[in-house]
Amino acid sequence: MARPTESAPSARERILSCASALFYQKGINNVGINEIIAGSDIARMTLYHHFKSKDDIVSAVLQQRMEQRQAGLLAAMRRPRTAGNKILAAFDYLASIIGAKDFRGCAFINATVELANPAHPGATLAALHKRWMTLQFEQVAREAHWRDPALFGLQCQLLWDGAVAAAQVMRSGQPARAARLAAAALIAAAQA
Repeated sequence: MARPTESAPSARERILSCASALFYQKGINNVGINEIIAGSDIARMTLYHHFKSKDDIVSAVLQQRMEQRQAGLLAAMRRPRTAGNKILAAFDYLASIIGAKDFRGCAFINATVELANPAHPGATLAALHKRWMTLQFEQVAREAHWRDPALFGLQCQLLWDGAVAAAQVMRSGQPARAARLAAAALIAAAQA
């Protein structure tokens, strides 16, 4: 009996996969269209059939990464039953991100730094993603009836982003562990 075969990635998927890896490892401004075309093994016309410009590719890559990160965070926070453990699970998820072999910081922060125009669709997506994350932390605090859920959400987001930035600079998982400990202290204070 023949085994079903997986279909090869579409040209659009190859473009996004290649561009995502290149943008993350080299930076958006250090990657040209020709490098994406060569890495995707496609013709120039194929790239422009799917995307009007490099900016469109940047936006699509960030949209895809946002969906992946949000799904990962939601999955991590869904497992635990208690509010405190949901927050700690989010920081465990962060540790897994920071521990990845190819970790080079936050793609959204990196993109925002490189995209000088705050109205660029990629910068808008980055801001949207960060706001979404803050709201996830805030929602857990609100549902648990903790003190000042909005402040708690922002504090967790600041811990998250601070750990990511420190881990990128230090090339260490220690900031993720420290952020988790700080999150536990925030939880205790919010419950008091």
